[in-house]
Amino acid sequence: MKSFLIFAIFLFAGVSTLKAQLSDNYFKQWNDPEIVDRIQSGIEQNRKGYATLIFTDEQGGPVVPDQINIKQISHDFMFGANLFMVDGFDTKEKNDKWESAFKNIFNFGTIPFYWKDLEPEQGHVRFGRDSEKIYRRPAPDLVLEFCEKNGITPKGHPLIWDNPKFGIPDWFPNDKKKQEELMTTRFEQIAKRYDKTIKYWDVVNELTARKPDVPMFKDYAFKAFKLSEKLFSPGQTFLINDVTRVWQRHKGEYSHYYQIIENLLLRGAKIDAIGLQFHFFSEERLEDVKEGTDFTPKQLFRVLDSYSDFGKPLHITEITIPTLPYNKEGLKTQAILTENFYRLWFSHPYVENIIWWNLADNTAVKGEDKWNAGLIDKNLKPKPSYEVLDRLINEEWKTSIEEKHINSNSFKFKGFYGKYSILVKKDGKTYKSEIHLIKESPREFAIVLE
Repeated sequence: MKSFLIFAIFLFAGVSTLKAQLSDNYFKQWNDPEIVDRIQSGIEQNRKGYATLIFTDEQGGPVVPDQINIKQISHDFMFGANLFMVDGFDTKEKNDKWESAFKNIFNFGTIPFYWKDLEPEQGHVRFGRDSEKIYRRPAPDLVLEFCEKNGITPKGHPLIWDNPKFGIPDWFPNDKKKQEELMTTRFEQIAKRYDKTIKYWDVVNELTARKPDVPMFKDYAFKAFKLSEKLFSPGQTFLINDVTRVWQRHKGEYSHYYQIIENLLLRGAKIDAIGLQFHFFSEERLEDVKEGTDFTPKQLFRVLDSYSDFGKPLHITEITIPTLPYNKEGLKTQAILTENFYRLWFSHPYVENIIWWNLADNTAVKGEDKWNAGLIDKNLKPKPSYEVLDRLINEEWKTSIEEKHINSNSFKFKGFYGKYSILVKKDGKTYKSEIHLIKESPREFAIVLE
């Protein structure tokens, strides 16, 4: 709890300069002892576990080391952003800066599979890395190269979306039978090419925001899930993903999104995880947040707890937190909001993935750049919000232990789930090994000192 309270004190110390940005009521909501305790205890209980290192010689006999250094080198929890700007800048220097900022804090990325731009001309699909360039729509093969090179877990987004501006090709027919046939062909092509390399998919996007001017064939969402299950290998994670208002118009089991999910599951749709978007595309919404009257911690917990009813992992799939106004106070406000939201999400037992949307300012879809919602600025330099996530992900939420005085051949520690580098010193020699602390696995690790 100590680090959270230190940050809370910092917030109150800065109220005089942020008065126009964040209200006393905002701070009151987030520093409620009950909320602080739930967040901090949730992180401790849900993101960490005990591991025991047992040191032996080659024959299995006990060895007492002189010194142990334990350093976490990766997270099991997935922190990400979209990968729409891979090789998307006009110089190599800019591309390198963007890539460096991405891989420094993220281990997960969303690859664009928007039908409209992936197949702008019927029958000519832009899978290959040398495909014609389209802004914010790099070819999947190109993005996968970046992921494989940098240890980034990829997700495909989306397989089907009825949005005519982004999701449906201009050549998409009105005939319902042909629509379904075309969806089947698209899914077959994607599954054949990416089944082994992409294990997460937003199968259906934004059902509660369906477009009345795009009369899709009947029950296309259910059919999309069944088709995905048929075409992809077992073990894939299929998501349903929906818009930000699911947080605001929440009526428990009577919420529109809740009932859609329940309906699809009852009929046998393979929904493995539930996606919740988090875009602030409204000055009024942002003002309400700053006043502490909307998107409060109690409200967010209530929504997360409700969707946990399904027993499925929850993904915070698309995050846009503006920098308004774009000045020192606006930058601070974005950082404070970011830290508080991330702490809450990270603490919840069912949340397994948090995805920022546009990493850099001036790289959003047309019309959304006005929000300046990047974690790095238009010159690709870190903003305070980026520094917040860097501190949380790479420092506060990573375990590092150094023990110099060992009196046993076993050592127990509590750490965040992920991979660890273990350095052991004994009689002037250094031994290096690696372990993976996994939530649902045995947590005793034999370290052999040869």
